[in-house]
Amino acid sequence: MATVIELTRGAAPALNRLNPGFDDGPQEFRCILCSPKLTAWIQRDLPALQSALGVELSPIEQLFAIAQTFCSDEPLTYGDHFKPLHCRGQGAWELRTDDLRVFGWFPLKDHFVGVVANDATIIKQHGLYTGYIGEVVRFRDQLNLDEPKFIQSREARDVVSNYNFA
Repeated sequence: MATVIELTRGAAPALNRLNPGFDDGPQEFRCILCSPKLTAWIQRDLPALQSALGVELSPIEQLFAIAQTFCSDEPLTYGDHFKPLHCRGQGAWELRTDDLRVFGWFPLKDHFVGVVANDATIIKQHGLYTGYIGEVVRFRDQLNLDEPKFIQSREARDVVSNYNFA
């Protein structure tokens, strides 16, 4: 068995740490780890995506903006119309931007493991939520990870520090 951080090491790591792109200033307060599939999608497919909603930021800019907010010590702010983090059940969570949905789980507080992502419009049009949640659960279950493998709570306060509701 291994810890989630140990799974980021070695020649062929099971997880990769997402670099939020901080300049020399801030240090990571929280972290995002990615499955090899998500890492490949970010590198290969995400740069070509355009905003389906006409948002000023491109989807790749949206991902790194939410990653910087998530990884910094800035509070995640939940409002009536925007919830950057949403529990989907079975320990699966969704990290959200206007155009993107990243599905994963929290093995530890402030440690999000992203497994798969896609354009939110495509997910909604094709009803892909259940399939992506299943993919998160299957990926998590096959990892040689110390128990418990995820935080069994549906409450944001139990999986992230420093959040507020607007």
